[in-house]
Amino acid sequence: MDETLAKSALSSEYILDSLEDGIIFCNQHGIITYANDAAGQMTGLSQSNMLGRPITDILPRLPLLASANNDANTSQFELNGRFLRGRATTTYDHNNQAQGILTTLHDITPEHESEQAKDHFLKTVSHELRTPLTAIKGYVELLASGAGGTLNDNQKEFTYAIQRNVNRIVQLINSLIFASSIKSGRLEYSAGYTNLPQLIRQISRELQPKAAEDGQKITVKLDDKLQPLQMDPIHMATILEELITNSIKFNRPGGRVQVTAVSQTGNGNQQTFAIVTVSDEGIGIAPNNQEHIFEEFYRADSQHDTHIRAGGMGMGLSIVKALVEAYNGRIWFKSAPNQGSAFTFIIPNQPRP
Repeated sequence: MDETLAKSALSSEYILDSLEDGIIFCNQHGIITYANDAAGQMTGLSQSNMLGRPITDILPRLPLLASANNDANTSQFELNGRFLRGRATTTYDHNNQAQGILTTLHDITPEHESEQAKDHFLKTVSHELRTPLTAIKGYVELLASGAGGTLNDNQKEFTYAIQRNVNRIVQLINSLIFASSIKSGRLEYSAGYTNLPQLIRQISRELQPKAAEDGQKITVKLDDKLQPLQMDPIHMATILEELITNSIKFNRPGGRVQVTAVSQTGNGNQQTFAIVTVSDEGIGIAPNNQEHIFEEFYRADSQHDTHIRAGGMGMGLSIVKALVEAYNGRIWFKSAPNQGSAFTFIIPNQPRP
């Protein structure tokens, strides 16, 4: 190696050793030929102890990383008491011959612990609040029924106001518990099938009076080839209700909400998919809000639209996304300011998770 190449190699090694992410390189036989300082700290081994060893001895989950297709969510794992996000990439030479595997490791322990603490806090607070609220709800209903004596008109209005707000808080708490169950993998599934066309028609009928309050109309267009989905009907109903309700909420007065569902085949006609789109003609989503739309507790600013009453706490779409992905599906949307929004999700017809 001449002096220029030697300096270049030393410089590259110095740069890699200064990175916070772990870097491990192995040859085509799976033997580690390089590991930086960060990789040593994450694995609990010194660089000298890693060199010359099979990478599967250090990272037994390497095959999973290699098949993760750069999806950070599927490549998270625990190693040596730390939570890491890994990615394995095959490297090639100029002749397109595989040289080895480059593995990068990113320590996400603080983020993981923060997320766990938040979920635990939300679950604890939700359960602790639900018990006294149930008692309040019960006693207010007794008062409203006259069990504690006859109420005058003003007193009845007061009890109705209390009931409405208690019910709203209970719904928010249930949403928190539901979201926590999805994220932690404790979501309960009931066996059975979802008749998607029947469910779409039913929910559309139930929500049409709400849409009519603002002169809106819900239209439904369904594919005759749709098959029953191996999916909990309650979960699908939750998805549809949230998307259609959102479309009504952010639609323009007199606008249309359209629900379409089609069947599509894939994998050589071995599998079918249901593709559902809920679209509106409303205010749309501003570009600066679009990347956050599926985040928990996120609510886009709509104060400039006086007819919009954006209640809730920004959990709906995050729950929808989690439910769709729990059934190996995917959800996305298209939107532009003042041109409406269209949310589309795809669910494979396969056994429940």
